[in-house]
Amino acid sequence: MKCIRCGNSDPEFFYQGHRGYYCRKCIRFSRILLEEEPESPEYEIARGCQDHFFSFRLSKDQLIASKMCAECAEESDILLHCVCGSGKTEISVETIGRYLSQGKKVAYAISRKEVVIELGQRFSKIFPNARVIAVYGGHHEETLGDLIVCTCHQLYRYYRTFDLLILDEVDAFPLKGDETLMNVALNSCKGKVIFSTATVDSSLKKILDRRVYKKMELYRRPSGRPLPVPKVVFLPEILYPVGLFFLMKRCETPCIIFTSSRKQCAFLYRLFSPFFPCTYVYSDLKEREENIRAFRDGRSRFIFSTTVLERGITISNVSVIILMKKGIFDESSLIQMLGRVDRGIELSKGKAFLLVKGKDKAVEKTMEYLKEVNAYR
Repeated sequence: MKCIRCGNSDPEFFYQGHRGYYCRKCIRFSRILLEEEPESPEYEIARGCQDHFFSFRLSKDQLIASKMCAECAEESDILLHCVCGSGKTEISVETIGRYLSQGKKVAYAISRKEVVIELGQRFSKIFPNARVIAVYGGHHEETLGDLIVCTCHQLYRYYRTFDLLILDEVDAFPLKGDETLMNVALNSCKGKVIFSTATVDSSLKKILDRRVYKKMELYRRPSGRPLPVPKVVFLPEILYPVGLFFLMKRCETPCIIFTSSRKQCAFLYRLFSPFFPCTYVYSDLKEREENIRAFRDGRSRFIFSTTVLERGITISNVSVIILMKKGIFDESSLIQMLGRVDRGIELSKGKAFLLVKGKDKAVEKTMEYLKEVNAYR
């Protein structure tokens, strides 16, 4: 027995109901009988929807990568290995346009709802003639359009539908370490896949080893400036609030302060809100979107956050402070959190700090990575 949707062949995950056997490993997406093949939605791509425009000029490196990506995607999968802030989304636009011009179906999938909303708006401006549909939890009344932007979990709706699937941030939760979700995501595509990431771990290597792909690398941001290297401050965890207070007092820019848990996030907000204009955010906070908006608008100068803001969010001239806790943040998370600093062309005053209890492998690997990619300049 084998599930056609998620690839599970472990008999322990199959259950016989009154209509037949079904797979329990991917039942969170919907029940599917073993002998059933999921339906593939049928829809047409509008003529002329491939026309795309940028409100800015791509850098020389981005233009080269964009052209190579569009050419290679005709023949094989692609590993798009780029540093944070190098413009992976912009690099994929020419490839998307080429597929749409041939009437082929395209999806851009990423992990977080906020990023889907933001990307949907960006793609609507880049492809003004295309019907761009954003699909995520609680927002799936419309699921078909010329260009579909969705969370990875929503890909179960599109079994073998897409000619091109762009899986962005494959190094991140929830794709990372979730073989079932990854298989469901890959089975939404009948054509080529672009795996887009800043870091390549062992689980991604295992997937790529089973596929024909070409690797494309971009280790330079459009500004040409090196990635910010954080200042590491060694402190006992009990003294983190003291060190944080002094860093916040001296901070010249808006600042994201990454915490290791929702409990710590809320505690630090309560502790510092009498002294600084600040807010906080974590994944299931009711005021999540309003608090992020307050930070973007400048009503809050500091925002305490779990890893919910580690990816996808771009705020100019922002600093980052990370409160390390052993075993909570890995190299991939640290790189993404630090990657919020100095994005865009204009010079930023943003700085990065790591508050660390002691020697930490994730911190050491992150510093090695930053040193390595900055050497490519």
